[in-house]
Amino acid sequence: MNPTVITFLISLSATILGISIVLLIERFRLPKIEIVVSEDANDDVTYRSGHQRANERWKFYRVWVRNKPMPKWLSWLVRETAENCRAVISIHGINNQVHIAYKGRWVSTPEIPSILHAAAVKITHPDPVSIRAGEKEVLDIMTKHEKDSEAYGWNNESYFHNWRNPNYRLDPGQYRAKITVDSQNGISAAKEITLVVGTTIDQTYFSA
Repeated sequence: MNPTVITFLISLSATILGISIVLLIERFRLPKIEIVVSEDANDDVTYRSGHQRANERWKFYRVWVRNKPMPKWLSWLVRETAENCRAVISIHGINNQVHIAYKGRWVSTPEIPSILHAAAVKITHPDPVSIRAGEKEVLDIMTKHEKDSEAYGWNNESYFHNWRNPNYRLDPGQYRAKITVDSQNGISAAKEITLVVGTTIDQTYFSA
């Protein structure tokens, strides 16, 4: 074979290999979003005197959303932050008799402001969060009062419905929920979980 052709082929192969390595590295650096079901993400609160819900027990059922850390063998790389993450929760009954969907609320974002216009904006466009590699954020799914048999999907709208939004009411029973998280980077994640709404707080739980 002509030496010139051989040189060209070697150069071409090296170029292709180099481009492939660069693309592979960039792929590894992309955010990797994971939705985690854990009792530790939930918050069981009995409010103290002075709070508008004084002496009431509420449990907030939540999930963790994390941007997975880079594997140890790639620790020399820095994974990108999952920018401006937003969530949607879709819930339906096992027999499809109920179907609700709502925009998720991140626990770390500010509560609804008293200014009406700003509050309306936060209902239609809840605050997003950015999640750095190896870190996690908590996403609200639903809440339940100790004296209620039903639970309620929880997000920014709940503040305008005495914490019990009738549009997102979940009577005792078993449901399937799909949690979808999208980031500004174009990376998304989805997870389906089972919601069991018992007649008491202690009988109510999630399972993956």
